[in-house]
Amino acid sequence: MDDFDLNDLRAFGLIANAGGLSPAARKFGQAKATLSRSLSRLETAAGVPLFDRVNRGLRLTPLGTRLLPTAEAAIALMLEADEALRVTKEKPQGPLKIAASALMGQKLLAPVIARLAQTYPDVKTTLQVTSQGPDPVVEDLDVVLRIGRPTAPYLVSSRIVKTALALYTFRTRASEIDLNDALAVEGLGRITINVAGVPQEWILSNNEHRKIFMKSEPLVAVGDPTVALSILSSGSGVACLPQIYAEPLAHAGILARALPAFSGPDIEIYAALPPKRSNVPAVRAFLDMLISHVAEIEKVSDSSVPTLQQ
Repeated sequence: MDDFDLNDLRAFGLIANAGGLSPAARKFGQAKATLSRSLSRLETAAGVPLFDRVNRGLRLTPLGTRLLPTAEAAIALMLEADEALRVTKEKPQGPLKIAASALMGQKLLAPVIARLAQTYPDVKTTLQVTSQGPDPVVEDLDVVLRIGRPTAPYLVSSRIVKTALALYTFRTRASEIDLNDALAVEGLGRITINVAGVPQEWILSNNEHRKIFMKSEPLVAVGDPTVALSILSSGSGVACLPQIYAEPLAHAGILARALPAFSGPDIEIYAALPPKRSNVPAVRAFLDMLISHVAEIEKVSDSSVPTLQQ
């Protein structure tokens, strides 16, 4: 029997999870050639294929299906061993793998990552930009920042911030309409954001429990809030954005709050981690700095927006 190792089993598990070599290489940041060699070693050792080659990728053979739980157990063992080794090091150091949306990366994480690098230069941080909220166990990540509490029961989660949604437009449009007129504001054209946890139809309310509904056909629908900000900056539309991101831009005179007496529902941003990962010094230092940074942003927003909540 030809030699293979746990890395080959791990590669097989990643390929099975993604449904093919190329998807696995893209999803998990692995070299396609490395994954292919690992699969070849396993199939040579088995003497039969582990996947059927089909038009749209790979499909597990009966043997591949039986081997998959073993591969998943190998991945879990490797993660557990890596975590145990990292926990024994008291000083934050080593790799730190984070995933978040582009907007979270810009507005929440960039200053924290910079501060972390200055304080602990031995921590090597990588940031995966995604709007999907991936499973940190499946994709071997330390922390995933996502909207809403993760549903997987094996994940550890911590709420980082709770913030209300509100309407914003570019400052040049603010002088063209009455920002307290709901029809005029909606007439700017709705920019909707297709991200889980962000409503496509806008329901706003004020302290007197009066509600405003905005359900018109969107001017444009985008997959990330950063694109919505870029469209606003070009002078078009109105967007429903988290106040923790948009209020600092309003303070800077870049955006203007529309219907300032009204706000949308709250959204919650969570940090999702594999079990016991918060015990790793680098992860713990990152989370502490992130919470501190969020508190600083909230102070700026709280000075004029009472709906922002911790």
